[in-house]
Order: sequence, then C-alpha cells, then structure tokens
Amino acid sequence: MAQADRLRHASDALLAALEQLAALEHEKRTLTPGSDPFVELATRIDLLARQILEQSGRERHLAEATAEQRRSGAPPERPIEATPAAPDAGSRAIHDVLADWRDAERRLADAPPGSPEARALEARIDALREEYRVAHEAARDRSE
Repeated sequence: MAQADRLRHASDALLAALEQLAALEHEKRTLTPGSDPFVELATRIDLLARQILEQSGRERHLAEATAEQRRSGAPPERPIEATPAAPDAGSRAIHDVLADWRDAERRLADAPPGSPEARALEARIDALREEYRVAHEAARDRSE
C-alpha cells in the first residue's frame, strides 16, 4: 500500500471513530446519570476514546515517516483529501481488526469479571469478531 493510501486509510478510520464517539456521547446524554446503562455507555466511550488516541498516534507516525521521506528527497505526497478512498472505504485492514481483537481479549483477561469494563470489552470483542468476519469475507470475495 502506498504511503498516500495509508495516510488516507488512517485519516478515514480516525474520522469514523470520532463520529462513533460523538454518536455514543449524544446517546449517553439521554440516559439517567448513574444508571447502569449510563455507566456502561461511559465505559464504552472511554474505551473508544483510548482507541482513538492510539489511532491518532499511528497517524502521527505515518506523518513523521512521510516527513522523513520528504527530507530524503522523495516527491511530496498529495493531500489526504486528494487521495481516492479505497472502494471499501470505512472498512479496516483485516490485520488491524485482528490486532484490536487480540488487544481487547488481553484487556478482558485483566478486567474484573462482571465489571462495567469487562462488559464493555465483551461487547467490543463481539463487534470486532463481526468486523473480522465481514473483512475476511470481503477479502475472500476479492480473491475469487
């Protein structure tokens, strides 16, 4: 994958996660503070915010690598906005989904059983399992 494509993918993923975070935060505002659903949603928001922070760090590393390439004489990359989105924009690379799934399972192993954090991680693992299934099927369909 070309550097411009990696930057576009990282930016698209970050924007999608931020949109999801905003939607969850708006949903939380409709719930009764202190209720179980409020606490569970706050936990999900916290986990997503942490993932966004990790994603932004990965994007910064891509930006730094691009800057290093420019200092080495490589031609400038076009702006992210000018880089076409992949046909399946919005979906992540299967290895990224798998890495997040494994990370969530490790964190679940450390979470107190039955805690709001554990329940949120279980929901995250279910979502990642489904995202992995969809990505796997899409990769299989592209190869056929």
